[in-house]
Amino acid sequence: MGYGDDIMITGYAKALKEKYPNYQIVAGNRKEGVVVDSIIFNNNPNIKRVSELKNMKTIWIDSYSGHRPYFLKETEEKYYWNKNHRLKVGELYFSTEERKFSSNIISDAISWWKKNKGKHYKKIIFFEPSRIKTNKNNASSNRNWGFEKWDSFLSIYKNEYLFIQSVFRDSDILDGVYKFKSDFREACAVLDKCDYIVGGEGGFCHAAGALNKKGLFIYGGWIDPEFIGYQIHENIYINIEGSPCGMKADCDHCKKCNKIISVEMVSNLFSEMIDKEN
Repeated sequence: MGYGDDIMITGYAKALKEKYPNYQIVAGNRKEGVVVDSIIFNNNPNIKRVSELKNMKTIWIDSYSGHRPYFLKETEEKYYWNKNHRLKVGELYFSTEERKFSSNIISDAISWWKKNKGKHYKKIIFFEPSRIKTNKNNASSNRNWGFEKWDSFLSIYKNEYLFIQSVFRDSDILDGVYKFKSDFREACAVLDKCDYIVGGEGGFCHAAGALNKKGLFIYGGWIDPEFIGYQIHENIYINIEGSPCGMKADCDHCKKCNKIISVEMVSNLFSEMIDKEN
């Protein structure tokens, strides 16, 4: 949770700005006077960063660390989800520099493919199998499908599809993928130029929603895409006893859910997603 939360905020902001065009929209803790300031809001006409605030009528979006619309309560052990929550699709506004960066990455990836594969690829797939581990327990292990399974999935498709991955400090490094380094916004700009995205539930899921990019996401049994996902995506959720658990510590329930999700299951849904467009 982080950039994904900020992208969700932009969806709420867009709806509010349409209803109240003469107000400035901010997110944060109104009672404490703390405003959420995020690079996700760059160039967005519907929500203000701190440096852009003016002395004018203001509407606050009640969303900040430890207090989000999609959960009712957060304790040291778990999140208690707000199952009535429904997303409003967010927005991302890229700068000229970010768009240029993304074009260069795509060009480099295509050159890499031609050099290593010697044939034409079917589609360009943005690939994100990893989760950033933070000081705050974000249940990364419970939301991790597993390196070996991702590697097995890639082995089926990596000679047909050009997979592109943004590499950060906790990235799982798999063979057969074109890798590049960037910040989150630059990575999202690259995603915008890809045909699809495949990965785990997280920030890039919300980026793909904002960019109207179709994709396949693994949710396991930790959180339910019914109240946090997007209809344009193929979402794999395991609804067994205890789902969605929201547990922060390593969870046997989540291990069971991730074990149920087989490589064959993900592969079949990936093929179906591609076939729908062809």
